[in-house]
Amino acid sequence: MGDFISTLDDMRPIVKDIAMFHAASVMIANSDPTFTGRYSYSIAEKFMAFDGMIKKGFGDLQQLTATFPEFAHFAKPLEKFQANLREFYIAVYNPSKTYQNVLIHGDFHGKNMLHKVDDEGRHTDTILLDYQICCWTSPAIDLYYLLDMIPTQEVKDNHRAELIYMYYQQYTDLLKRLGFLGKIPTMLDLQIELLRYAGLEMFHYAIFSSFRYMDPTVIDIEALLKGEIDNPVLNNPEFKKLMHTELTRFLHQGTLSQD
Repeated sequence: MGDFISTLDDMRPIVKDIAMFHAASVMIANSDPTFTGRYSYSIAEKFMAFDGMIKKGFGDLQQLTATFPEFAHFAKPLEKFQANLREFYIAVYNPSKTYQNVLIHGDFHGKNMLHKVDDEGRHTDTILLDYQICCWTSPAIDLYYLLDMIPTQEVKDNHRAELIYMYYQQYTDLLKRLGFLGKIPTMLDLQIELLRYAGLEMFHYAIFSSFRYMDPTVIDIEALLKGEIDNPVLNNPEFKKLMHTELTRFLHQGTLSQD
C-alpha cells in the first residue's frame, strides 16, 4: 500500500494539523474582512484538466459493469454521474452555503507532509507542505482528501467515523480556546455537509483507488492512462470487493442515482 498511513495513532497528528489550520483560518477571517476575498477562487478547472485520468478511471468502472454481472446495475448511475462531473466538480469548490467555510489546503495528501518519528517508528508530529492552491470553501474537501488519500483502506474502513469525530473535536476545541464568538457547527452539521459533498469521494474512488492495488514498477502507467493497455486491477478480487462495497454505499446514500 505504498506510503499510506497504516495506524490510527499515526493519523492523529495529521488530523490535528488540518483541524488547526482550518480553525486558525476562521479566526483570521473573523478579524480581517479582506482575508476571504484573497482566497475566493476555484482551482477545480486545474484538476479537471486531468481529462485522461478521469476518462480512464470511469472507463474502468464501466468495464466492471460490462464484465461482471454483480456490477451491471451501476452502469447507468455511473454514466449519469460522469455526464454531470465537470459541473459538479466546479461547484464543489465554491464557498459552501450550508456550513462554516475555511481556508482549505486543497492538495492534502501524503506527499505534501513531513512527519516527526520517534525511536519506535511512531508519528509524533506532522507538518503540512505546499499551500499553493489554498482556497476559501467547505472543509469537506480536505476531509475527503484526509480519508481517501492518506490512510490505508484498512484504517479508513475501521476508523472512518473516528477520524471525522477526531477532526471535529480538534477543530471546535481550538475555536473555543481562541475565543471564537461566532456559531460553531455541530457534529451533525459536519456529517450532513460531508454527505452533500460525497460526490468528491466518489470521484476519488473512480480515479485513484486502483493505484493502491498495482505495482508501478511492473506496469507502464503512461500506457495505462492512454488506454493502450488494460488495467490488471479490474481482475483483483480485493479491488472488486472494495468497489462493489463503495459503489453500493454511494448508490444507497444518493450520491449515485438510478433516476
